[in-house]
Amino acid sequence: MLVVLLAVVIYTDWRWLRIPNVVTYPVMVVGLALGVLEGFPGGLFSGGFVDHAGALVLAFALSYPFYATGGLKAGDAKLLMAIGALRGVNFLLFAAVYGALIGGVIAVGFILTRRAARAAAGDADGASMNRLLKSTIPYGVALGLGGLLALALEVTGYVTVSAL
Repeated sequence: MLVVLLAVVIYTDWRWLRIPNVVTYPVMVVGLALGVLEGFPGGLFSGGFVDHAGALVLAFALSYPFYATGGLKAGDAKLLMAIGALRGVNFLLFAAVYGALIGGVIAVGFILTRRAARAAAGDADGASMNRLLKSTIPYGVALGLGGLLALALEVTGYVTVSAL
C-alpha cells in the first residue's frame, strides 16, 4: 500500500503540483486500522495503534510550522501524516529526513534550471533569485522518493527502520 501511495503522489504532484485528499485520507484510516491489528496479542505485526497514531500526530506537529509559514503545502503535510499512520514513528522519521535531503537536491536543480532558462531567454529580471525562490517546487515528489528510499533500505537490510 505504501508503494502505491507514494507512486500516485509522485505522479500527481509532478504532473499537477497537487496531492489529492482522496489519496491521503484513506491511507491514514487504513494505517490506523493496521495499528489496531498490530496491537492484538500474538499478532503478525510489531508496533501498535499508539505508534501509528503517534506518528500521525508527530507528522502534523513537524509539518505545521512549515505549512503556516508557506514553505509546505497542505498536501505535503497530509502525505507525511499518511506515511506515519501507515508505518509508524521510526519509519516516518527516516522517510522525512530522506525526503528533505532529496528535496534539497531537487530544489537546487529547479533553481539552476529555471535561472539558466530565463537568462538564456534574455529575461534578466526574471532570473533574479528572489523570484526563483518564490516559485513552486513539487515537494511531494521528494517526500515520495524519500519514503521509497527508506522502504528500500529497510527491505535490503541496510537500515533497520522498525527498531531505532
